[in-house]
Amino acid sequence: MTCPTCGNEEYEILKSKGKKVKELTVQCTSCNHVYREVYEEASEIAVRVVISEFETSWKTNVKLFSDEYLEVGTILYIDNKEVEVTSIENNESIRVYECPVIEIQTIWAKSLDTLARIGLSIDNHGQVLSHKIEIERDFIFTIGDIGEVNGLKFQIYGFKTLERSMKKGYAYAKVIKRVYAKLLSPKDKSTIKYDLSEYVVKTTIKEHDYN
Repeated sequence: MTCPTCGNEEYEILKSKGKKVKELTVQCTSCNHVYREVYEEASEIAVRVVISEFETSWKTNVKLFSDEYLEVGTILYIDNKEVEVTSIENNESIRVYECPVIEIQTIWAKSLDTLARIGLSIDNHGQVLSHKIEIERDFIFTIGDIGEVNGLKFQIYGFKTLERSMKKGYAYAKVIKRVYAKLLSPKDKSTIKYDLSEYVVKTTIKEHDYN
């Protein structure tokens, strides 16, 4: 509360009436001006949540306080799982980045209790060996890394992340959609940094890969 006379936010409560909605008589500690304010205590409300986990999703509810704001990227603990808010739909069915809790219709979130699922495309002179791998979310891939998968040696030259394409630097598996690499000759003497064979859940061969 702010004093209408001097703008000071510190006050002394002289009188309080009501329970959930309180009528307060307060005195400014700076200029001693006495004024009244109506104060509504925050309450917990149930908000619908849709949680995705790879190709599956389920609906549930989460209890949040009515005076809070929620924004995309917030981590919530729901049904014994950590989830990250990926989108918010308000009461007007519009997707927004942030929203007062009392105006939220649906929260969209993804589970953080699973491995990251990413694509690995290895180019062999136009023929692409495509692998689907599931790996720890904090596993770090770096452009230039030398890796191995199912006996094939490769070098990473690019990423497609949730936000952009990368040709240099590094990224965590949790933000990567696809890793691009080139197949190295069996005679190549480069040191292998990691073997991804144990993380492969699917392998296909394509003439081109644009995904």
